[in-house]
Amino acid sequence: MSISHFRPVVLRGSPRLFCLKPLAAALPLLYASSLCAEPSLAPVVVTATRFQSEAASHPIAAQVITAEDIRNSSATTVSEVLNKVGGVHTRISFTGVPDAPLDLRGFGMTGDQNTLVLLNGQRISENEGTPARLSAIPIDSIERIEILRGAGAVLYGGGATGGTINIITRSPVTQGVSGNVLALAGSYGLRDARGSVQVGSGTWGVRLNAQHYEKDGYRANNRAELDTVSGELRFGGQDEFISFNFSADDQKSRLPGIRTEAQLASNPRGATTPDDFMNSDSRIYSLRGEKRIGDVTLALDIGHREKDRRSFGSIAGVGTSLADTDVDVTTVSPRLLWKSRLAGVDNRLTVGVDWSDWSYTNRTVATGWLSSQNEVGNQENRAIYFRDEMLFATGTRLSLGARREIVEQDDADSITPRPRTSVKHRLLAHELSLQQELGAGYSAYGRVGKSFRVATIDENRCQFAPCAPGLLKPQRSSDREIGMQWSGKGTSLRAGLFDMDIKDEIHYNAYSGNNSNLSPTRRRGLALEGKLAIGKSVDLAAHYTRTQSRFRSGTFTGFDGDLGFAPFNANVAGKDVPLVPKDRLGLNLGWQATAATRLAFNVTYVGSQRYDNDQANRFRRMPGYTVSDLKISHDIGAWRLAAGVNNLFDKTYYSYAVTNVSATPSRFNAYPEERRNGYVSAEYRF
Repeated sequence: MSISHFRPVVLRGSPRLFCLKPLAAALPLLYASSLCAEPSLAPVVVTATRFQSEAASHPIAAQVITAEDIRNSSATTVSEVLNKVGGVHTRISFTGVPDAPLDLRGFGMTGDQNTLVLLNGQRISENEGTPARLSAIPIDSIERIEILRGAGAVLYGGGATGGTINIITRSPVTQGVSGNVLALAGSYGLRDARGSVQVGSGTWGVRLNAQHYEKDGYRANNRAELDTVSGELRFGGQDEFISFNFSADDQKSRLPGIRTEAQLASNPRGATTPDDFMNSDSRIYSLRGEKRIGDVTLALDIGHREKDRRSFGSIAGVGTSLADTDVDVTTVSPRLLWKSRLAGVDNRLTVGVDWSDWSYTNRTVATGWLSSQNEVGNQENRAIYFRDEMLFATGTRLSLGARREIVEQDDADSITPRPRTSVKHRLLAHELSLQQELGAGYSAYGRVGKSFRVATIDENRCQFAPCAPGLLKPQRSSDREIGMQWSGKGTSLRAGLFDMDIKDEIHYNAYSGNNSNLSPTRRRGLALEGKLAIGKSVDLAAHYTRTQSRFRSGTFTGFDGDLGFAPFNANVAGKDVPLVPKDRLGLNLGWQATAATRLAFNVTYVGSQRYDNDQANRFRRMPGYTVSDLKISHDIGAWRLAAGVNNLFDKTYYSYAVTNVSATPSRFNAYPEERRNGYVSAEYRF
């Protein structure tokens, strides 16, 4: 979706949640025996089976970021962790808060809608065309992050074509009282105060987190404020537990708008839209539990998310709009895991059901040439899935699974003459993964699969007539990947080749003002990652991705804004998909100078790419950039003092830019990134 289509959103509660009370009431009885269970402190993962399991059984070809990796890095937010440590491509956050758009596998502007973000195995990616709220996750509470590139639709459904990012937080079930308090101050009016406290007995625990974040921003009308609070109450250990989680955040953002090429040179810090803003608040509640009965583990997740958003936008000479949006999502996910050993083969079979109900309302009051709007949308998902993982004595790991999902969508919009539209999609995803141990730390792997994505209500919206009949088709992909990996003492390497064919890819068409299904596209590339310990005090990590993201065939249709919006067709066969850099390289160098002092240095190179809206590749390429960050930290007892500099060499660059709406683009607008900036912080742990 182009930035010209960027709009606000809001949420409310659903009466359907009260229908879940009997299930919620049953959970304490189901898990009563777990309250006296001995806790297990072994590291766990949940992406592989949607159950807690040993870290050794993480998904084939998954990248794992540990709490130690995060603490040793130069990152101060979850978005920075994914970018710097995980090698995930990100772009500027339009709202000023650290919720960067994410892109796995080269999807450009729709990267967020193709990268599924999970918190403890539960979906937090939003269905409203906005980035996942990573800023609401306390970075100090993270136990590990699993990044699995490539289709993840079997376990989690739509929106995982590019991959999944699962953020797993620490269990509060520990002995005693612990916590931390951190204060950070930096350039552009940055102030960040965080705190957490954890109390446990070994069989139960509670954790509370709070944060206040504010920043004036690099530009005029760029101030952002964020207040978050979250917590968990948990009983039981690793095999059996019951947990209640909640999270609430309040966000206020001023929106400076985009800058022209001339303004980037003369006044990059100015505001094009000095009155625009977006305020939102969201709340997430979840009840989770697992119960082991012999070789079978039963699990149930119940979740509810609400979001309210109000925003004001203006276009000079066109008009203004004030929008209130409400979003309400309820999910229920029962499942079981059967562990067995048959004919000498260790087997883990996961079977589950997913149900979700999503509702959306948008009320917009507009002036000038813009139109007021009332919009209502609903989406219900029902799915059944399985995944079977087998480990043979020969060192062979085999994983296969499938998912059948029914998605019903309903949309009504007063802005265009299109009547209320309903559609039912029947979708299928499947995958097959194989890994073979070769000895001496080497292994080879391969994966094939199919996934899907259904258009969000924002993407189905018809902004301007004539409107296409019905709603957008589901996006479908076929994926293939092969690779080799090696691990030794303090060292690991992985190399993989991937290929992805996509049909009916969903993407915004700025030339028509509406979203559309693209002509067939393909992603191909090479992914390299590695870690190396250099002696006892120096460590090096690197991530490199070479991505070719192109149209396989077809045309791109639109209206030329420079020629009175005359229609045109452009042949896009063999053309690059916009906003996908061909090359991306990340380097992390750490030096443990003393037992208490550490230096962390990060360099990120992002290669050239096509500007947004330039599907026909008729404009020059967007320039690449290299950014370096430095952080030094020193421990004094329970204190950690730190100082850092971002954009160390004061580079001028932008990570998002868009061409004018024309069959032959001649100019562009962009969002400038921050110049060199610094910060200091003090943290106390108890």
